[in-house]
Amino acid sequence: MKIDINYIARVEGESSVKLEIEEGKLKELRLNIWGPPRFFEGFLVGRKFDEVPDIVARICGICPVSHMTTAIRAMENAFGLTPSTEVKRIRKILALSQILSSHLAHLYVLALPDFFRLNSIVEMLPHFDKEIKRFLRLKEAANSITALFGGRALHPVSMVVGGFTKVPSKADIEKAVKELESLHGDALETLKMASELKCPALENNAEFVALTGKGEYAINEGMISSTKGLNIKEHEYASYFIEDEVPYSNAKRTIIKDRGSLMAGALSRINLGFDNLLPDAKKASETVGFKGGTNPFLNNLAQAVEIVHALQECAILLRGLSLKDYFADFKVREGAGSAVTEAP
Repeated sequence: MKIDINYIARVEGESSVKLEIEEGKLKELRLNIWGPPRFFEGFLVGRKFDEVPDIVARICGICPVSHMTTAIRAMENAFGLTPSTEVKRIRKILALSQILSSHLAHLYVLALPDFFRLNSIVEMLPHFDKEIKRFLRLKEAANSITALFGGRALHPVSMVVGGFTKVPSKADIEKAVKELESLHGDALETLKMASELKCPALENNAEFVALTGKGEYAINEGMISSTKGLNIKEHEYASYFIEDEVPYSNAKRTIIKDRGSLMAGALSRINLGFDNLLPDAKKASETVGFKGGTNPFLNNLAQAVEIVHALQECAILLRGLSLKDYFADFKVREGAGSAVTEAP
């Protein structure tokens, strides 16, 4: 039996899938991401260093913060610049706000309709009024945090090499903290909802890869680790990972040298960093009986756990800001630098 789905709906991108089943076993599976090549690497050749963050942000409308942070950190490493603790905190706040925004959109808009056999979130409106309003409250809060520090919710403009061009007032930060704290119940309800979704039973033998850090749920920096023993520094990435092309897809494929396929994202982060979740998020996850797993459908549940964690960590980091040392002068020099960050 052959199945050819020429367009996969409600995913972040454009793709199709072909599979062939013979005697009840999967013989062939091909995922074709057929969006046109973007050539961003080519765009960057010959550009000034301070143009790079704004260019790479356009790689994705969902995760511009990740692309900007990675590029900025790589250039800082090349310049021998170590950003202040304040800058690192603000960058993590931005990254967490992006994770919140992306996870919420995926869970409520892209994934949830499938579980109730509905065509879209529009068809959910008459039956899931409470859930949609919860989604909008959380999404608005996530966007407001990104805009507060980034200058706008989409493609931030204030994050630069060395730090930030501007930071918000204490009054704005206090307002943001109160809003985030008021939404803790909504985050827990989102986790409860995700835990009640019935997922197909499926085991995934891929290697789960994520950043890990001592005593923190790593997002913007750390060791590149895996569930099969990988533990390397970010500048060693090219020695362990291969990005190659396949004839049936326009997107590159990443594998681990001599080891095969990998999985990144929320489930990988939970599998490798569960013990570093904030206590409330960890307890909430344990309450619904989730500590990670290999079933890729559990990624929805992992995202819900990260929503609880990210909402609370944003508030904690906001309270700890001094609004000082948010930019460091540096000298531009020739060099090479590497950086790895987590995207939602």
